[in-house]
Amino acid sequence: MGKEIGHIEMTSKDLMQTKKFYSRLFGWKFELFGDKYMMFRTSKNGVGGGFQLGKKPKQGTTTLYVNVDTIPATQQKAKGLGGRILKKRKSIGGGMGYWGTIGDPHGNVIGLWSKK
Repeated sequence: MGKEIGHIEMTSKDLMQTKKFYSRLFGWKFELFGDKYMMFRTSKNGVGGGFQLGKKPKQGTTTLYVNVDTIPATQQKAKGLGGRILKKRKSIGGGMGYWGTIGDPHGNVIGLWSKK
């Protein structure tokens, strides 16, 4: 077993809007550190990270994948929360599941993975 990802960092144009989006979409918990950084936890033992306040996120530098039950339902939920559907559900092949991507309201690309 390899090393687990311990922290993921992304940029946000609005920390409170970011908290609202990800907490409603995935149930993540947030904690503000000063006025320019917000940490998040995905679960008790899951990967966490932070959002740094910035003017414009740089797309394509990092993609994290969130394990979800169904990609289309998650994409529609993201769209309803101000996000965008970028890549619809596609098979990875070899029985490895499916992937797709969404864009959050700040331009970050988030990967989605599911078994079905």
